[in-house]
Amino acid sequence: MKISTSFLFDRATERMSNIQNKLATTQAQLAVSKQILNPSDAPDQAASIQRLKGQIERQDSHARTLNVAMRRYSAEETALKTSVDFLNRLKELGIKAANDTLSQDDRKAVAVEMRSLRDQLLGIGNAQDDSGNYIFSGTRVNTPAFVEDANGSVVYQGDQTQTSIPTGAERTVKYARSGTDIFSRVIRTDELGNKESVGFFQALDQLVDAVETSDTLHIQKGIGDVAQMFNSVTYAMAQTGSDQVVVQSQVDLLDETTLRLKSTLSDIEDLDYAEAVTRMNKEMMALEAAMSSFGKISSLSLFDYVKG
Repeated sequence: MKISTSFLFDRATERMSNIQNKLATTQAQLAVSKQILNPSDAPDQAASIQRLKGQIERQDSHARTLNVAMRRYSAEETALKTSVDFLNRLKELGIKAANDTLSQDDRKAVAVEMRSLRDQLLGIGNAQDDSGNYIFSGTRVNTPAFVEDANGSVVYQGDQTQTSIPTGAERTVKYARSGTDIFSRVIRTDELGNKESVGFFQALDQLVDAVETSDTLHIQKGIGDVAQMFNSVTYAMAQTGSDQVVVQSQVDLLDETTLRLKSTLSDIEDLDYAEAVTRMNKEMMALEAAMSSFGKISSLSLFDYVKG
């Protein structure tokens, strides 16, 4: 077998080139902290990485939606709790006004506080979340839920549409609520025994008017109306609390799933620094050895062999 000097030279340079390429790859991996620099390096792993990243993005998107809903529920819960407190106070004042020992002037003083509470309840009906959307307008989130017309009567401007958001497999919770479902109409019986439906704020106005005029019969009816209002708002608050529990449970589940996906992605994608540094040191030593060998080989020739 004939072995020429050029053959030895080519073998040496090829070996140095391979080691340099491996060293450059390792250094590039260390620079970006990733095992795979190009999809072509490991097609199967690259496909798994893209699939996992897609799943994580979907989980994050769903979690962001649920977190927005949680903030909205929190604002809604605060508004409803305050409404319950105001309705409790209105009931107390109504019972106080129904007392025969109070004079008309005393009742007028009571009516002043009751009217203030009524106005504050109207303000709560137009509460907004942290995005500036009206909570109780249904899907008309840019429109105040309740306004007073020229006659001082309260009119609902929202819609009755209720939207829902998914919170798991085949389960949804309400996201947008209608103000009339919370500040709902009261049902009462008139003097003839017929059922009549009266708006939430209209019933409050009638109660305040009855207190101002010392109309004890209608004060008693108004107290019954407030009891219905209290039940309606309390039920809405319980529903909101239940929805928060469901949504928070789903958020926790999404967080756990995302953490598991990120852990799996890290195992496939992230670089083992200790192994990579050890490998780089070995490749640097191998390159130094190859360069030293090349220096010796390149100084050899057939004449050197003959002279030897």
